[in-house]
Amino acid sequence: MRALLVVAALVLALPSRVEANPARELVQHMSRGARAARVGDWVTYRFNGGGLRVYYWRLAVVGEEKDKEGRDAVWVELEAGTHPAMKSPLSQMRMLVAREGDQIRYDAISRLYIGTGFNQPQEYSDEALQHVLKQQQADARKQQDAPPQKQASLPHGLKPSARTGKESRLMTLAGTVAAVPVEVVVKNTVIKRMWLSREIPLLNLAKLEIPGIGHSMEVAEYGIDAKPRMRLPAPNAPKVRLEYADAILDDLPGDAEAGHGHDTSEDSP
Repeated sequence: MRALLVVAALVLALPSRVEANPARELVQHMSRGARAARVGDWVTYRFNGGGLRVYYWRLAVVGEEKDKEGRDAVWVELEAGTHPAMKSPLSQMRMLVAREGDQIRYDAISRLYIGTGFNQPQEYSDEALQHVLKQQQADARKQQDAPPQKQASLPHGLKPSARTGKESRLMTLAGTVAAVPVEVVVKNTVIKRMWLSREIPLLNLAKLEIPGIGHSMEVAEYGIDAKPRMRLPAPNAPKVRLEYADAILDDLPGDAEAGHGHDTSEDSP
């Protein structure tokens, strides 16, 4: 579940998951204007997979309702493509995600639609959804805990820690924002380097680097006027069954060989 894994990895990367008491500088920064996600919030990131094809990921909150367990929930759309405006996106997802207070719980998805390339979007059955969520959570934990390849000889049991810097102005593709640098380290080796900003909606993430594998993400655009963009199937349309769940996810873009949709990266600036 490649696109959803990106969101899960970003959420897991936040320093509050590494240490119980994040640095005072980060707390002070967020207290000066960070707010809960609202319907209409959206953000687009540019993802560079270590020299492979560059992708863009757009995350948007496009609606709200109660889920089947009676919890407050929001509809989140996630698109991936080779063009920042998502011309002919390679994949689209729409998820009904529970929220608790100010937090969107990406581990509590109760409905899921997926569309890939030129295929019509389909909703996942309950059985298929539970299967891919369990797989996604296991993969995300494995990815989070894995040290860089060059550090494979580190003694077993070493835990990452976080260190933060001072708030400063950071230049991004979306403009200059106030951000706090955060590094996740094992001993003296930097595992992840992040710049967190109260000005960026949803994930509060301005930039992310993973030096060990050469991956990086940077905010490209953001705003507060998102509308639903996925064309949903009819209510009586067939749902994705368990036996086909993994096959559809394998079609999601994640490497330089992905070939779904029309590559519009050269169509316009």
